[in-house]
Order: sequence, then C-alpha cells, then structure tokens
Amino acid sequence: MGEIVTASHHELADTLIEIWGKQARDGFLLSDPSLIDIPTREVFDEQIGVAFRFRWMPHREIRGDIKALEQRGILNPDRDETKLFRDTRDAQGRHCFLCESNILECHPKETLVGMRLLGREYLAGANFAWIEPNHFTVMPREHCDQAYTRHVLDAMLDLHAQTQGHFRVLFNGPNAGATIPWHMHYQIVTAALPIENLILQAEDTYPTAVRRFTLQGDGADRAHALAQRWLDGDALNRSLNLLVATVDASPCIFVFPRDRRYAKTKEKGLVGGFEVAGDFVLSSPSEETIYKNADVAMARKILGEVRPPDWTDSIVVKDMPGSLTDTGNHACIGTSA
Repeated sequence: MGEIVTASHHELADTLIEIWGKQARDGFLLSDPSLIDIPTREVFDEQIGVAFRFRWMPHREIRGDIKALEQRGILNPDRDETKLFRDTRDAQGRHCFLCESNILECHPKETLVGMRLLGREYLAGANFAWIEPNHFTVMPREHCDQAYTRHVLDAMLDLHAQTQGHFRVLFNGPNAGATIPWHMHYQIVTAALPIENLILQAEDTYPTAVRRFTLQGDGADRAHALAQRWLDGDALNRSLNLLVATVDASPCIFVFPRDRRYAKTKEKGLVGGFEVAGDFVLSSPSEETIYKNADVAMARKILGEVRPPDWTDSIVVKDMPGSLTDTGNHACIGTSA
C-alpha cells in the first residue's frame, strides 16, 4: 500500500521536493532525473523573447506498458480490480488514476502529500512519467470533473503561494491536454517554462492565443473574466490551459484559450499546457523527427495549429467587468475515493 504524508503551509515546497527525491530512490519514477541526461534543443524566437524548448524523453513511453510497470513495482500486479472505482463516462472502462483509494491499491511505492487549498482537501503525487524534475500531479480527494470554475484559478494561486512561488502550477482543460477529464487535477513543477520570458505586450505575436495578467489590482478577477467569457461563448467546443508562475518577482496568470476541435497537431499529437507554454515534450518514435528538426518555425507551426480560429482581439478584457459571479463548485459525483 502507498502512504500519505502531510505538510504544513510553510513547509509545502520543501516537503514536495523531499518526497520527489524519495520517490526517485524508491524506484517509483520511470527514471531518476539525477541519473539521466535529457537531450534538449532550445530555439530562440527573437520576435517574442521566448526560447522554445524541445526535449526527447522516450522513457515516458513505458507509462502505457502495464507489464513493464508491474515488473518495476510501479503498478501493483496483485491489485484487486473489483475494488477500483471507474467513472462510467470513461469509454475505455479505465479505473480513475487519481482517486485516492485507487492509488493506494495500485501504487504501493507511491507517497502522497496531503494539503489544503481554499479549505478543500487535496493530494499531490509524484508523476512517475515525469516531464520536469519535481513534477507532481495535484488532485482533490473528491472525484470532481476537470471543469473550470473560479475555484480552479484561486486554488492554483493558493498552491503557488503556499510553495512560496517555487512551483509553477498548470491546468489542462478537457481536450486541451487533460487525459483524465473525470477527476480535477493540476500539474506542478519547479522548472521555469519558456513563456515566462515572453516580452511585455507580445501576446498577440505569440503563435497561439494567450493573455498574461499580474496579480496587481484586479488581475485575478480579470483573468477569470477572460477565461469564463471565452468558455461561455461556446461551451461545447471551447477549453483552456492556465499557468500560474512568478515572473520578475511578481506572480502572473497566463490564460491560453483553446478549442477542443484543435487539441492535436499532425506532427505532435496532443498539445497540452507544457506545449502551449513553449516546452515540447517528445517521447514516441513518430515524434523523434520533430526533435531532430526543431527550430522556431517548427515551434510556431505546432502552436499555430492549436490556435483557436475564432480567437480575436474582440475577446480581450479591456471592457470586461473586474469579476464574475461564480460559486466555485465542481460537478462532483459520489465515490469511495
């Protein structure tokens, strides 16, 4: 069985980093970041001040090999499938990878970190198919949909603040990188992401749709207003990515409007929060060509293909109210998690 540890508000970042190191030593991660050299190519886009990053990470492909995961002890070969909660909306019939009871049954080596965000109970688990060092998935203990509400943004800000800004916080909406749409979750990492260096006022020349807000004044309200207005314009097809990161000593919110019909590209496949932030994660054999041919044109092509065709300056928040009414409640269903 896995285990759960708790961390105080002031020790959260240190606890997470300590647990990450422990998970590497315990063999829970697919590879130990301290022992592996990730081939990386950076290409600088002078127009916007961003060094796009392409990384070749074939070790991540093991995440889909059940037998290999069992042999490594990452996945419990003796798990009781009858105990596992499955969301009936999952067409593949998979158990929920983020429900607490499922994690404890399936991942005996995993150590979860308990925390409170805006009064709700959350857990953080090291992502064994990590993208960056200190990469955790953070999820509520209740089984709640991956749907944007004001609580999502405020919880991201709370998590960023509780780690004293050491961790970046990413949210992937449905069909915008979220592969588990039935259980709310965030991705957190300590590594800086390329878009953090985006030149001021250069949002319109970034290859995909993005708006950046500082927390000065009503910045959080305006970020939420943009996100909500974008989603409300076409609830069936629109989604988004969010990033909270400290830039030049000031916490910032990056809002990436997305369209579910443009979730993938021909070359890259699924494009999520890391990619729209300029960090291209490549692991499959078909993606090796992208890594070998990485340049600014390639980065712009991939991001341009997921840019919503109906994103226009008319959606910018100049004339928006500072805040919108939102209950902050997720659509939750009862589970044993």
